[in-house]
Amino acid sequence: MKKNFSFLYLLPQIFFTLLFLLALFWGLWESFTVEGHGSIAHYKEIFTRGDTLPSIFYTLRISFLSSLFTLLLAILCSFLILHFSENWNRLKSILQLAIIMPHSLVALFLLFFLSQNGFMARIFYALKLISDQSAFPEFVYDRFGVGVILGYIWKELPFMLFFALPLAYSVDGKLGEAARTMGASPLYSFFFITLPLSIRQYLAAFFIIFSFSFGSFDLPYLLGNTTERALSVLAYQELQRGFMNRPTALSYNGIMLLFSLLLSFFYFRFLPKKKG
Repeated sequence: MKKNFSFLYLLPQIFFTLLFLLALFWGLWESFTVEGHGSIAHYKEIFTRGDTLPSIFYTLRISFLSSLFTLLLAILCSFLILHFSENWNRLKSILQLAIIMPHSLVALFLLFFLSQNGFMARIFYALKLISDQSAFPEFVYDRFGVGVILGYIWKELPFMLFFALPLAYSVDGKLGEAARTMGASPLYSFFFITLPLSIRQYLAAFFIIFSFSFGSFDLPYLLGNTTERALSVLAYQELQRGFMNRPTALSYNGIMLLFSLLLSFFYFRFLPKKKG
């Protein structure tokens, strides 16, 4: 009887998984067919456009840089947390609150603080550090995607810490503490004992947020500029032009899916394996 109830609990997950896979395969089929026949015409069409390759490089740049900076900041924050904090449960609650914050809310905060009409520009102007608010550096709507990168770092840093810190706490509480008892400095015990033994978790989180940010839509749409657009924004714009442009939009999604699969291959192929 209990086994039957356990199976019933799995039914919603099975249903939504099948629904997701069905939509995924249907989208790929639409992008690779023309009038019911297999074709790569839609992919040829988007790659003959002048905005597709710049969009791919732009998306790669902002997703890689944001993931890399998040990784470096997570390692630095981990060292400070392990050195100064002992209460993981309280920190865990704070990280959970930060993780559930919507990306759209992060974009709103960045617009409020970092736009040329925002809070920081007004402060700089009031302190006579700039002659006009328009002289404040462009952190949002800029061609380099600085605002988008900052938004991803703000949103994904708590996730990486939440993902990797439990293992780092465990390693540091045993081997790290033993090393410090034998005279090792906190800096040495973290970077030569704790971090090497828990680096797999940090790299796993890096691959997850790299793949997520490559296909993300909200931050590039809300904070990106109009000359260079992310692939997800190009797909959305194709859908906005009409139902007949759906296969073209799905072709952009196919590129993002291919990148995610490629990233998954590198994840499973090159990530350091667990020992023992």
